[in-house]
Amino acid sequence: MTTPRHSRVLPVWLALVLAVSAGAFMTTQARINGQLALELGDGFVAASLSFGLGFLVLCIVLLAFPRGRRGFTAIRNDIAARTIPWWFTLAGSAGAGYVLSQAMVVGVTGVALFTVAVVAGLTIGSVLLDLWGVGPAGKRPLTPRRIIGAVLGLIAVIVGVLGQPVQTNELFLLIMPLLFGVAVAWQQAANGRMTMTAGTPWTSTFLNFGVGTGILLIATAIHALQAGLPTSFPGEWWLYLGGPVGIVFIAANAVVVRALGVLVLSLGTIAGQLVMAVIFDVVSPAGHPLVESTLVGTAVIFVAVIVASMPAKKVLAQE
Repeated sequence: MTTPRHSRVLPVWLALVLAVSAGAFMTTQARINGQLALELGDGFVAASLSFGLGFLVLCIVLLAFPRGRRGFTAIRNDIAARTIPWWFTLAGSAGAGYVLSQAMVVGVTGVALFTVAVVAGLTIGSVLLDLWGVGPAGKRPLTPRRIIGAVLGLIAVIVGVLGQPVQTNELFLLIMPLLFGVAVAWQQAANGRMTMTAGTPWTSTFLNFGVGTGILLIATAIHALQAGLPTSFPGEWWLYLGGPVGIVFIAANAVVVRALGVLVLSLGTIAGQLVMAVIFDVVSPAGHPLVESTLVGTAVIFVAVIVASMPAKKVLAQE
């Protein structure tokens, strides 16, 4: 077995800050990619551009940092020793599927219901993965505080979207983001395990973007046979930053999941997503009107993060 080089565990408070920041970057990427898809009139091409440009950036990063390249050898050795399943290297397929589900579902159900379905899957998957010990933090039992935190996480998102206009037809489409929410939870766990082995988050992040780019290019090629490709591309430079922004939160999640476990990491990223969504709604002219339920949901998710991450002895002391 390869000895993990990335042995230091971050302090919980710092890991929480990074998790919330990663969630903020996730919302930022969604806004960028959503606008790019709108400008192109093609969500498949937008997703492929986002992943592809991120993959090119990571190619440059790995050329500059030999440690990232050495991480592949460490991961390969652990796969050969069967201490890491080989299919962990396919974690990028979860990210690709999540992006495609945005393109296929949001236009029918609306963003609000889509978000509820994803978070439901993310929370359920996180609880199960922690219970089974799939992530680098090992097994984390279903203590009362973690159950309360998971329930509050679901309530927070539902409350947060109560005041938003939604479409309720074709609800069966929500199965897709629900399943990919579970898949994203597994992606976080798999990336954390590979990061421990490689000693750096760059190796697992590179694998994510490589696999995701390949899947999206195949899907885009199939889609283009019927719908064709865009004839022009927007000139605004910031519309092509979705991939580099994605690098930040995928790498951050791969590092902090060991300190927090999959559930608390997921709750932290949800908190960051809601905060950034509120900021966009306030400052962006194209944003949705800010409603009180969104603010309440944002407050509830922070309570969920605190409860789920609090040491059990502190909870007992307060009782």
